Amino acid sequence: MILYFLRHGKAGSPQPRDDDARELTPKGVAALRAAAPLWHRLNLRPDLVLSSPLPRALQTAELFCEAIGGEATTDDRLRPGASWGDLARAMTSHSEARRVMFVGHEPDLSSAIVELTGAASVRMRKGGLACVEFYGVPEPGGGEIAWLLDPDLYTDDDKETDRVL
Repeated sequence: MILYFLRHGKAGSPQPRDDDARELTPKGVAALRAAAPLWHRLNLRPDLVLSSPLPRALQTAELFCEAIGGEATTDDRLRPGASWGDLARAMTSHSEARRVMFVGHEPDLSSAIVELTGAASVRMRKGGLACVEFYGVPEPGGGEIAWLLDPDLYTDDDKETDRVL
C-alpha cells in the first residue's frame, strides 16, 4: 500500500478568529500549479484523495486533482490536530483504495509519517509531498519513506544555472 501526504500550499496569515477560513494565496496557487509537471513525472495515481475540509487544504487537493485527475473527498477527521488514528479511520471508509493521498496540515502530517516509519523527525513545508510505502496494511513502524519533495523543487528560479548548463 502507498500513502501520500500533501501539506496545503501557502495560505494567508493566521488570524485568531478565522484561521479555519484561510485560503491559498495567489503565490500558493501558482506554486502548486507549478508542481503539476513533477507530479506527472512521478506518475502519481492515488485511488483516493482525502482532504481536510478547511479551504486551504481543500483548494490544494482540488489543484492536485485538476493536475492529475480524480476528485477530492473531504473528511472532518483531517482537520488540524488529526492523529494517524484519525487518518486511518478516514481511510478505512474506502477499503478498496490501495494508494491514498492525505491533504492536510502540520504538524499532523509529519507526525503521522514519523509514527508510520519510525523516522526521528520529518518536516513538511507548505506544499511539500511525501510518499510512504508499506508491504501490507499501514501500521505504525511498518512504512518506509520512499521520497519527500520539498516545494522548492516545483519551480526553477535559478535561470543563470540553466544558461551555464
